Amino acid sequence: MSIFDTSSVEAGHRRLASSLSPQLEVLAASEELIRKALLFQDVPRGDQQNHADYLAVSQLGFRVANDLGAAMKLLDCGYFVQAASLLRDLCEIGMLALHFSIAPQDIRVWRSLNGQDQSNKFGPKALRKSLRPTLNEKLSYLDQRFRLFSDYGTHPSATSIIAHHDGERFQTGPHLNEGLYLTTYRELAHITWHVTDACGDAYCAIFQTSVEEILPAECQRFQLAWNGISAPEPQR
Repeated sequence: MSIFDTSSVEAGHRRLASSLSPQLEVLAASEELIRKALLFQDVPRGDQQNHADYLAVSQLGFRVANDLGAAMKLLDCGYFVQAASLLRDLCEIGMLALHFSIAPQDIRVWRSLNGQDQSNKFGPKALRKSLRPTLNEKLSYLDQRFRLFSDYGTHPSATSIIAHHDGERFQTGPHLNEGLYLTTYRELAHITWHVTDACGDAYCAIFQTSVEEILPAECQRFQLAWNGISAPEPQR
């Protein structure tokens, strides 16, 4: 059941799919890499703490996959602000993955905390401080977009008016916006690639296993997908 009928909006947006082929390939390659890498580690473990660590890492990895799947659905349906909140979530997961890539032992600390205690130690403010000395370049990319999509997609703000106003009036419910659709999809692809890359670094640190060694074909697809979106967009 749904309050709004999104069929016409989805049909309008799907007509643009051909121009998003490189971005869709990034999303597919990222999801495949995360899923297969985590399933590779889904083996019996005699140590309960080690198994709990695996479950915690899996939670983060599959949350990435679910975030991007949900964001794609929301964008197709024309819920742009709601999709943007998931882009923010992806950025936060990426920042957390960067932390675990240099402090893999902290996965056990992170999973033992809840609520404000977890936020105080592993929230974006704390991660900015812990990561800046060693991973400033990777951190800056994710943090910049985390701040952008916090303002646009998470907190009520004047910034989000772009997704609700067509120039003449406010719009209620899902609506077609070709420019915003394409722009946000491109942001989603870039963010997802960088987050998956950060998750790969964390995976190697936590499991002491190279993703490239266990999944060479998937890693090659992932890298080629980046080559398809890393070039500057053509001028229109």
